[in-house]
Amino acid sequence: MRVRGSRIARGVLRLFLLLALLPLSLGASFSTAELTRSAARIFRGRCVEARPVTVDFNGRPLAATAYTFEVGEYLKGDGPGTLTFRQTGTPERGVSDLGRIAGLTVFAPGVEYVVFLRPVSRIGLTSAAGRGSGVFLVTGGTVRASDPDGRTPMPGTESIPYDALRRAVLRVLRETP
Repeated sequence: MRVRGSRIARGVLRLFLLLALLPLSLGASFSTAELTRSAARIFRGRCVEARPVTVDFNGRPLAATAYTFEVGEYLKGDGPGTLTFRQTGTPERGVSDLGRIAGLTVFAPGVEYVVFLRPVSRIGLTSAAGRGSGVFLVTGGTVRASDPDGRTPMPGTESIPYDALRRAVLRVLRETP
């Protein structure tokens, strides 16, 4: 009886930890809680423009892309209905492109995403939280971790309902002081 009781207790503990931490097994190595805490903004929106720009990095030009999104919902932070941010790298992703080297997502116009966006740096750049793990492709009512190409799901990942991701983010925000 004691062995059976301890197995049940371990099983309940595992289930509790799984639900409490809610790591999304979407191929990302970051949990929903880690992504949510490290993001300044979390939003669901459609990319409408990807425009190459140059950023001044200590007096030197740095290739970047200005991405514009039509935002349908902010889960964390707030902002305008049309949000533009700049990220290192260009959509062409040449061999020496810093965005490519860093594994940053290339957002594609016309594609809908959920983005966990880090705070903007002193030179006006940002990127997805979790070294790119904070980008999810939206298809209907489901989301799936995005490959850095921004168009295809990360190989080996699963789709989950958008509402499950949304509830997990909001739960972390309620529980985080």
